[in-house]
Amino acid sequence: MTTRTPIVEVLRLLGLHDRGPLELLREEGLFPEDEVSDEEAEELRVAIVLMRDMGVNAAGVDVILRLRSRLITLQTRSERALRLVLEERETR
Repeated sequence: MTTRTPIVEVLRLLGLHDRGPLELLREEGLFPEDEVSDEEAEELRVAIVLMRDMGVNAAGVDVILRLRSRLITLQTRSERALRLVLEERETR
């Protein structure tokens, strides 16, 4: 079972007392639930940093989070493929 945390708790931990950025992200279809998983909490942290510290708008955050997810997937697949090649090489 995945642990879910209230989104207001995550915002509090991030030092964000204004829900404005969350509402902008929700307008883009991001973080619609009132509770988030650990992975979603990390994405929300990244989103808030992008908006608050780097001036990225909510639409830009959406694009960045999608690209970030794809990069993480590609990295995981690449590492798995490399391990398989190395294991196969060792058995020869």
